[in-house]
Amino acid sequence: MVKEIEEYIIKNYSELKLFCKRLTKHNDWSEDLLHEVLIQLYEKKEINIKVLDNKSIKNYIFRCIITNWFSETSPFYRKVRRESTLYSELSTLPSQAPQFYTENELEELHKIMNIVEMEFADLNWFSKLIFEKYLLLGSLKKVAIDTTIPLTSIARYVRETKATVKYNTIIRFNKED
Repeated sequence: MVKEIEEYIIKNYSELKLFCKRLTKHNDWSEDLLHEVLIQLYEKKEINIKVLDNKSIKNYIFRCIITNWFSETSPFYRKVRRESTLYSELSTLPSQAPQFYTENELEELHKIMNIVEMEFADLNWFSKLIFEKYLLLGSLKKVAIDTTIPLTSIARYVRETKATVKYNTIIRFNKED
């Protein structure tokens, strides 16, 4: 990270925190949002700001915060907001799930999950490693940075792993019927 930006963050952390609180309307996610943006800034290899004065740095960081809060394609949205929205929608399902499924459907779901787990276990070590990193880190780009493997290769490995597990699960499920 550029030294000037780091110094700005240290000096103006409370202002950034207040901005996040106002933007999120005092939502519990305000600090998470700020921390996610700061992590993104630290992970960036190069930040393109023409003039490194306080006003430019402030505008750049504010723009990053706003983008992460409102954009459905932002890392913050993918990690936090989308998952919590899904969680709140699905949080009642575990207690209600048995009521929605017949006994045969529950057995079938259990069987499918077992097959998926077996197929994942049968993957070669490299595919399994890349896919586990993808699940843990949450993005192809982070896996590429972590492993120093090109992003296009990582995307291909993950796509092929998903396709293989899906195809083999369908084949195995149909054979067992």
